Amino acid sequence: MEKVMQVEKIDNYSEQIVKRKMSSTKVTSLVLSIAGIVILIGLSIYLSGYFNWLVPVALLFLGLGIYCSVILIKNSGIEYEYTCVIGEMRIDKIKGKSKRKKISVFDVKAVDDIGKYIDSKTGNKNVDKSKFDLVLKAAEDVDRDDTYYVIIHDKIRQKHALLFFTPNERTLSMIQPYLSIELKKKFLKMKHDEEIAANTSKKEE
Repeated sequence: MEKVMQVEKIDNYSEQIVKRKMSSTKVTSLVLSIAGIVILIGLSIYLSGYFNWLVPVALLFLGLGIYCSVILIKNSGIEYEYTCVIGEMRIDKIKGKSKRKKISVFDVKAVDDIGKYIDSKTGNKNVDKSKFDLVLKAAEDVDRDDTYYVIIHDKIRQKHALLFFTPNERTLSMIQPYLSIELKKKFLKMKHDEEIAANTSKKEE
């Protein structure tokens, strides 16, 4: 399944939509919670025929079941929109195809660092989230191997932040020309290493 949809291909402008995925652990946890609550509701309703005090307990479990269901539905309908315009990147969060909230706006020239969050060779994380007061998540799934991190100066809050996102090749090509010389070198080396790893993997197959 294609995880991103590229909307525009215009010089100095690109737009990308990424649909957020809940981690399998969260989905399993929510589903089990809902199933457990449904069982408790049924049991409470059955026993309330013998014990009247269980009626409010059944209503409480019913409320919890509805709450968990709403969370599951909401999290499955969240998308992120990346818009790159002449060295500036804007990221919006879209709920239910309608409600839009701006997550961040930053100049790519002012980026302090960029790279893959998960090291493909070691599986280690390349940046420590706990060192940042502001962490912004706009990735399909933060713990995937195609998630990038970028250290930015967020224009909305006027402070440095760690941002996670899942750029496609078009978005990356829009970012690269505006990076500092050091980051361009790092970026090119990273892409070169990925190509070597991909070619090695093909040969092994």
